[in-house]
Amino acid sequence: MGYPSPSGGERQSNLSGWGLCSGFMTRLPISGAVLSIVDRQGYRSTVSATDPVAARWDELELELGVGPLHEAIDDQAPQLIPDITRGAINALIGSQFQQLGIRAAFAFPLVMGAATVGVAGLYRTTAGALTADAVREALSIARAVSVPAVRSALTSAARDDATTLFDGSAGIRREVHQATGMISAQLNVSSSEAFARLRAFSLSAERSIAAVSRDVVDRTIDFADLE
Repeated sequence: MGYPSPSGGERQSNLSGWGLCSGFMTRLPISGAVLSIVDRQGYRSTVSATDPVAARWDELELELGVGPLHEAIDDQAPQLIPDITRGAINALIGSQFQQLGIRAAFAFPLVMGAATVGVAGLYRTTAGALTADAVREALSIARAVSVPAVRSALTSAARDDATTLFDGSAGIRREVHQATGMISAQLNVSSSEAFARLRAFSLSAERSIAAVSRDVVDRTIDFADLE
């Protein structure tokens, strides 16, 4: 699967569909982008994605707990991988990238003041580095979009229904948060431990973390019964 970088009229016609990612798409040589915001508990939630590949990238990192988006937040620094077959990237997520058609990945922290509030993920379907000017431009766009992205996340979280992105991925993964809280109560463990249990179960069952979370919220799965 591949999403080549749009050009000319394609870029202009897709502006509304790209939402908060439009600045990256129109000003940088990339194929797709995703924006995620980190809440106070450290959970990351997608607020904007240009296509199914970008949305799935963010979801994969949620499921696996590794990847350039995580590292950009943890290190508070850009992560630049011009060729995923040669760069320093976790082998598990690297293989998933190849299946998605991602050949180069770039992650930039979203910053408000001294706080890192999220991350912008940019990908290309062909290998190749961003120029120094493009990196500076990406950092500038990331700074500009940080506040609107946080506002979008808060607005989505306040609604009863989460904004749906591509392939059923929720803008704010409400069910993942709800499931984590329920598992925490079921097992009498911390939220971080509950989330780790949720992630581990998803991996062992070879199911997406979103699907398992829905079963927990629907009470189809009770983690107390799995002990």
